[in-house]
Amino acid sequence: MHLPIGQDYSIVADVGGTNTRIALTQGAVLQESSIKHYANDQFQTFDQLLLNYHHSQTLVRCESVCIAIAAPVTGQKARLTNRNWIIDQQSIQQLLDCQKVKLINDFEALALSLNEINAKHLQPISQSKSGLSAGKKMVLGAGTGFNAAQLLDNNLTGVNKVSCAECGHMTLPLESAQELRLRDYLAYSYSRASVERVLSGQGLVNLYQWLGVDKKIATADLSPAQIAAAACSGEDPLCKEAGGLFFRFFSRVGGDMALAFLPFGGIYLSGGVSRGLEQLLKQPAFIDTFHAKGRQSELMKSFNIQLITSDNSALLGCAAAL
Repeated sequence: MHLPIGQDYSIVADVGGTNTRIALTQGAVLQESSIKHYANDQFQTFDQLLLNYHHSQTLVRCESVCIAIAAPVTGQKARLTNRNWIIDQQSIQQLLDCQKVKLINDFEALALSLNEINAKHLQPISQSKSGLSAGKKMVLGAGTGFNAAQLLDNNLTGVNKVSCAECGHMTLPLESAQELRLRDYLAYSYSRASVERVLSGQGLVNLYQWLGVDKKIATADLSPAQIAAAACSGEDPLCKEAGGLFFRFFSRVGGDMALAFLPFGGIYLSGGVSRGLEQLLKQPAFIDTFHAKGRQSELMKSFNIQLITSDNSALLGCAAAL
């Protein structure tokens, strides 16, 4: 991408456990033609990836950088949860000779994107029966890991505020004898059964492999994408059942979080695994499980639910954060 001589620019990046998306912004405007996707396995460090991108552009001066990271962010450094990378503000500032480097959680970036995202990148899943549409918004999703965040209502202050969490490490909610057997399988493999051991790419593999063990059926060495594709096509009954289990837990966890935070401004689903299983997401079982909260089942019909179909939403949030 060629920017005018003397034009300041910023770099924004969404760093996941598996892939990184990176782009340029001018002001808060994302330059879509500059977006590049990288497989993290191609680089030993994030600094190498960032420098590779920087050299691929015809640039004058980097004013600032905002990086969304799939990990807790509490200071000037962050370590990715699912990859042995450390991202360091000071190192990046020196590397690019820029004035400002900001690190934020990837779901903080997704939450900040909710007021910026184009409607064409939103797929309706369920509409509110109450007519409520104002208030907090919540985004949750499954990719390499699982997490959620809230965008707080800014009508009074005009400033967007985000409440972050580490929801993937919550204890998996179980309701049946079958699920208790799954819990024992996960606890044996990982010492405990957390949400992320099911609601993630590896989690989908865990479900598929466990079903094989539970039913005494041989399983193949399939990737999350292969399981998702076979689940949606229905060509493999075990993959289809794994996809159904995935969304049973996704819906149940999402419903629990909706009760905890009451995001009447809308619930947004994100993540590569969520998008890969979109056909199953649209089936009645997902919403039926989401609504199944006993005495508060009617309240559960008060939330608009939409799927974010774009891979680049967190980049919009990074641009908004600068």
